[in-house]
Amino acid sequence: MKNIAQLLQLEENCRNSEEIKELAYIIVNETRELVSYDQGILLSHMDNKLTVEAISDVSVVETTSPFTQWINDVAKRLVKLDSSSSLRVVNVEKDLTEQQKTEMKDFSPMNLLWVPLKMTRQNIEIEYYLLLFKNTVWQDKEKALLKHIASSYRYFLFSLYKSNFKLWRRSSSFISKYAKFFVIIIILLMFLPIRLTVLSPLEVKAKDPVVVTSPLNGAVDTITVLPDQVVKKGDLLVKLESVDFKNSYIIAERTFEVAKAQLHTTKQNSFIDYKLKSKIAGFEAEVKLKKAEMDFAKIQFDKTIIKAEDNGTIVINDPNEWSGKPVVVGEKILLIANKQKIQIQIMLPVTDAIFLNDNALVKIFFDNDPLNTWNGKISQIYYEPELTPQSILSYKIIADFDQIDENGYIPKIGLRGTAKIYSDKVTLFFYLFKKPITSIRQWVGW
Repeated sequence: MKNIAQLLQLEENCRNSEEIKELAYIIVNETRELVSYDQGILLSHMDNKLTVEAISDVSVVETTSPFTQWINDVAKRLVKLDSSSSLRVVNVEKDLTEQQKTEMKDFSPMNLLWVPLKMTRQNIEIEYYLLLFKNTVWQDKEKALLKHIASSYRYFLFSLYKSNFKLWRRSSSFISKYAKFFVIIIILLMFLPIRLTVLSPLEVKAKDPVVVTSPLNGAVDTITVLPDQVVKKGDLLVKLESVDFKNSYIIAERTFEVAKAQLHTTKQNSFIDYKLKSKIAGFEAEVKLKKAEMDFAKIQFDKTIIKAEDNGTIVINDPNEWSGKPVVVGEKILLIANKQKIQIQIMLPVTDAIFLNDNALVKIFFDNDPLNTWNGKISQIYYEPELTPQSILSYKIIADFDQIDENGYIPKIGLRGTAKIYSDKVTLFFYLFKKPITSIRQWVGW
């Protein structure tokens, strides 16, 4: 009875959907009320192109992410192998390529269910596919239940697509009546000059901070400072594990004392036994060597205490994560920043890249203060893209504030927000169709 009630509720939610995006979200997220799975993906197959429409537990699908690209490759493979409308469990070993199987270990569980959602009526055709992943083997009861709900999903997807198609036809008949006027106005508007802009995420970074690195190969004992703590030159920052270095210094010190004692004894006995005078030079060299070893061990031992080389504010994520962590020479541990010296780091996605000049204007909006804006200018552009923590290939851009206290306060290091970057003026046509033009040129090669 519980499954029946959940099934009826799910169908009711689908029936109340007003657009396909809302329905797609329900399909990938609420289906698990009936059947347990780890991840669900809904794809559309329109104009011979597979597109990821929705991913469970994800509000916005990032089409350039490695996971989305892998899903597209797997779906293309499965459509090519079997174009029928029957639900089936994917045989990973036979159906997927070696590269897809290797990447699957990083992206998803190994049990995959392929659920086609296709329907053709009244010369209208829809083609969707539902991919469900789980760690355990798919049971016959689950497959039977999914087969039933799949028929409902086909109907709901078809209904929404059909209603949108009819609405478009009605509006097009109205537009055709005034088509000439619309076309002339639109053509004139396409020549309207407009400033090309792009929006990208930003973060406030310290400018020219003091980088505190490990002077030794060892392990961190404790971080004695906290994030955003103000320190002065000479304040204790980090303690490294010092037991081995202390023991080495003690041994070197005692070895040095033994060498000095041997030299002293030899010098005293040389007054009685002249043959010992020839050994004095060797013992003196030995004393110098042991002295150098002791001094080196002392320097190494002193380096286990790291102190601030300048005044400033500590920039570090979580000091507790460093406790016991091994480090190598030169590894960054924390930063000492000047709150008065900050800059903006902008990550511009490769797909949104535009032509930028040095000193290009930037409008800065912070998430914690959406009502105020800061003005800035680009000072540095990195031309080699890199992956962001969200796995988006992006160009790094550095911008400086025109006036850091423009709105009555200085932004704090670590603040995030959005940057609006301004480029040269272009026509409205180019502004609207920049991405399609870029895609066509990449495809045509002209």
